[in-house]
Amino acid sequence: MSEAPERAVIIRPVERSDMQGLHQLMCSLADNESQREHLTVTPDRLAQTGVGENRQWRGFVAEADGVLVGYATYTQDFHIWSGSPRFSLDDIYVRPENRSGGLGEKLMRRVFDEAQEAGAYVSWTVLPDNERAIAFYQRLGASYATIGKCGWRPEK
Repeated sequence: MSEAPERAVIIRPVERSDMQGLHQLMCSLADNESQREHLTVTPDRLAQTGVGENRQWRGFVAEADGVLVGYATYTQDFHIWSGSPRFSLDDIYVRPENRSGGLGEKLMRRVFDEAQEAGAYVSWTVLPDNERAIAFYQRLGASYATIGKCGWRPEK
């Protein structure tokens, strides 16, 4: 019996037509982290803010046979102390059944390539007990510091 051919996976920039699939992946990540109640963005809002000249975020998707199986999203701002742009990685996610094939690394490398081209560095947060993710990031050359991260949101 012969093995099934490996599906070709394409890593490419997010497009307007990806918003429904991207949102589904975001829901999977939120469910996985028991954070679904915090995911309030809609596919329409993703399209409004992530496509066109005035986009507020950017990202890459991993696509296999026309189906999105992973993504990495980031925003760009400026880090005053270094005097350079910073890419803030929001999410990186690969469906569990598509893990261990290098897709996470390929997505991260695309973000790193974009950052290098822009003269930016990349920062992100990871839960301190997510040892698997920390080891993955360190294999990619990232440093890891256990510092607190604060946040504030206006009342709705």
